[in-house]
Amino acid sequence: MTTSMMPGANQSIVTDLLSVHVTTGKVADVSCFQLYADGKTQSDPDFVFYGQKHNENNSVRLAREGLTTVFEVDLTRIKPDVQRIAFTITVDSGTIASLSSASIAVKHQQDTLCYADVPMQARSEVALILGELYRRNDQWKFRFVCQGFNGGLAALAEHYGVEIEDSSPAPVEPVPVVQTPTAAPAAPAINLSKITLTKTSPSINLKKNSSNTFGQIRVNLNWNQGPKKTGGLLASMFSTDTSIDLDLGAYIHLRDGRKDLIQALDKNFGNYSQPPYAELQGDDRTGAHSDGEWIHINGDQWADITEVLIYAFIYEGSPNWSKTCGIATLHIPGQPPIETRLTEGPDDRGFCVIARLININGELKVERLDEYFNGHRQADDAYGWGFAWAPGKK
Repeated sequence: MTTSMMPGANQSIVTDLLSVHVTTGKVADVSCFQLYADGKTQSDPDFVFYGQKHNENNSVRLAREGLTTVFEVDLTRIKPDVQRIAFTITVDSGTIASLSSASIAVKHQQDTLCYADVPMQARSEVALILGELYRRNDQWKFRFVCQGFNGGLAALAEHYGVEIEDSSPAPVEPVPVVQTPTAAPAAPAINLSKITLTKTSPSINLKKNSSNTFGQIRVNLNWNQGPKKTGGLLASMFSTDTSIDLDLGAYIHLRDGRKDLIQALDKNFGNYSQPPYAELQGDDRTGAHSDGEWIHINGDQWADITEVLIYAFIYEGSPNWSKTCGIATLHIPGQPPIETRLTEGPDDRGFCVIARLININGELKVERLDEYFNGHRQADDAYGWGFAWAPGKK
């Protein structure tokens, strides 16, 4: 068993593809910063977080979010002038102590190289510089920093040299027009906006973009798959592991009355450019894929769509929504990410209706539903899809 590191301790690690796992007792925002000799970032892609999930060459990727957040870091591809890669935690409300627990682990394949628990007692900060990968004499090491920071994510990012967009700009006063030479446009600041749909704030209305469409609407489902099955057929027959295959699907109701379901079950993946104007981008059987599962919805055809109902179901494995740490995120061009978490479901129901996208006079309303059922048929009865159900397989 790997011994927990003490704050300030460091350890040499292999220069290879690693995964960094940050686990918290409650939901928090976990971010990563590529830092140079001056201890600062140099450009926006050096900041990897929920709104920007990889750096400039994909050598650092935010692979999974939830109670366990996972970054994939390929140290063989990190730029030679990057000196440190820092991992941080911030909370939207409360303090670090309100998370109850927090830890960080650095893994190489299935081996845990480093592990550290955060001492939680009396932590009054709202942010924590948790740990960092750093270079020392051409060797990579990991240091458990465990240093509190009193500002939130914006203040922490600015501390590392990231320019953050002002979410509440001051009123503009009229000024005389003066002809000046045209300067090169400044690089856009990072926008930290994120919308989390909850029981108390379950919906949001979105307007079309400047081209009078919504563009490509992308729905992502990511989760912790649990231990993988190994050892062949006999091992799988007698295994007591908790590996989970969580599938993403959608019910689409078109304006002309047509209805369709897209899901990996029965290999009904849909079509993006033709009805039903939605397509499942493959099937992640274990949740091990860095990006989880995706559905793309053709927002340029939003006028032809009445409703899209997003759902997930546990195809394989025992229902345990809290340990699955499922998170569904809606990405729409020009809008902040919209997320909801699948952690409150009862463990005797393996089907979750996550959210509904509704066409209201050409605008798009997103509703968090978070309702759980025994299966497709029960969800159909509740929402009146009207399909005839028979056992299916992938």
